[in-house]
Amino acid sequence: MRSIELILDPDSDAAVRAAWDALTAADLPSLGRSGSNDPHVTLVAGDDVPVPDGFARPVPTSLRLGGVLLFPAGPGRSVLVRAVVVDPELAAFHQAVHRAAPGSVDTSHPEAWSPHVSFARRVRDADLPTALAALRTAPLPEVLQVGGVRHWDGATKTVTPLA
Repeated sequence: MRSIELILDPDSDAAVRAAWDALTAADLPSLGRSGSNDPHVTLVAGDDVPVPDGFARPVPTSLRLGGVLLFPAGPGRSVLVRAVVVDPELAAFHQAVHRAAPGSVDTSHPEAWSPHVSFARRVRDADLPTALAALRTAPLPEVLQVGGVRHWDGATKTVTPLA
């Protein structure tokens, strides 16, 4: 799988990692358990997403967080995330990325995209109250600052900075 992602500035990155650490400290699943994860917001993803030459829009400088969301992750399990609010600037940039890097999965298309910051995959539904309590110990700022854009190639584990 390949993706184009917004990455966070150092302070926002540290805030998300603190949330990951809070989940780890509560002995729950956390993206912080893997040394290869970086906090990010996926713009497009798919098996054939190319490295684009550029984008027709400027990169957003900040991301406003919304509420906690759960995505299905199999029977009795969920992916735990915080929503990212799609404002006009983010929507326009996402559409520019979608045009510059075709080949994404349907859920990356502008009409289906649900931007988010992920905390944990496969959290048992029974552990969700504990996970939420852990996240409250490491509250995130209302707005995260963007540090850049990258292309990720999961097959080769290659990161290509884009902006």
